[in-house]
Amino acid sequence: MAEKSRSGEAKIEKRGDSYRTRVRIGDRRVSITGQSIREVQRRRRELLSNADKGILPPTERLTVKQYMERWLEDVARPGVRDTTYRSYEQLTRLHVVPALGHLKLSALQPGHVQKLHADMQARGLSRNTVQRTHRVLHNALNVALEWNYVSRNVASVVHPPTPKKYEFQPLTPEQVRGLLETARGTRWEALIALAVATSLREGELLGLQWGDIDLDARRLVVQRQLGPRRRLVEPKSDSTRRSMQLPVYAVRALREHRMRQNEARLIKGPEYEDNDLVFATHTGRPLIARNMFREYKALLRRAGLPDIRFHDLRHTAATLMLLQGVPIKVVQERLGHSQISLTLGTYSHVLPSMDQDAADKMDALLG
Repeated sequence: MAEKSRSGEAKIEKRGDSYRTRVRIGDRRVSITGQSIREVQRRRRELLSNADKGILPPTERLTVKQYMERWLEDVARPGVRDTTYRSYEQLTRLHVVPALGHLKLSALQPGHVQKLHADMQARGLSRNTVQRTHRVLHNALNVALEWNYVSRNVASVVHPPTPKKYEFQPLTPEQVRGLLETARGTRWEALIALAVATSLREGELLGLQWGDIDLDARRLVVQRQLGPRRRLVEPKSDSTRRSMQLPVYAVRALREHRMRQNEARLIKGPEYEDNDLVFATHTGRPLIARNMFREYKALLRRAGLPDIRFHDLRHTAATLMLLQGVPIKVVQERLGHSQISLTLGTYSHVLPSMDQDAADKMDALLG
């Protein structure tokens, strides 16, 4: 045991590459370690402050599995959206616990985390999945550090692989016209028209209700989205709550779509479940996304277009707006991006042609 200083506190000892001291909490002695004397002093103050508030360090030797379960229930579940919690829980259950769950939390080392990454990639999992799993573990260990369960966050010194950037394929104006012509008269015409007119995400489109749209004023408000299990949920953030004007072709498609939907309601009668959804099944229930995607892919084939994701219609809308000279700030707001830097980074491929257009316009004005 370390000798005591004049103040009565145990001195801080150097142990290899780290520093260590011990603190008495009630009838227990708790060990504190850190990478520097200052870190040990800070953690000692935090430990004593927490003890005064009734927050005591754990008496049991937690395993990673036990801690992750506690973190999910006590920290993640009340602090994040349901969809985010389910993602955290799934990544923990499928990847973190099988690989690291048996280890003592205090014994977790950077090498364990690095091996987790390598094993996941060896099983054919994507870099994106590895990165998301790392982020969950890193967040959990940050809390463990604050609670004095561990002396450092070992995930901080391990870097997950960088996900490969998806190269989206925006459609040209001619291709968009071809897709709209192929969809004309079908129950998917308005959905596709609105996707390329507004750049809404698929969840936002499928969560639209007729009360969100004023066809006479040609205005749409985004205030919910269709989440997991086909439930309507709040938008992800304040920036995703937004309103926008609609082009005439989208309003025309929506009016025709509402007429077809009213006919379906009359045919189904009492069987029709009226949820006021703009895009719904034949019985009025929320659409199943995979079924919608399947129909969308069929339309692409019929139109002779590339096999692009439905999400690429969002990119198509943004790209075409920028090429038409719509200010980047307006495009950002229609996309629901929280920062303009995200919009600039995503659509940097459009900027060179916009720069050339700016030069040409200055030539026309002053040349």
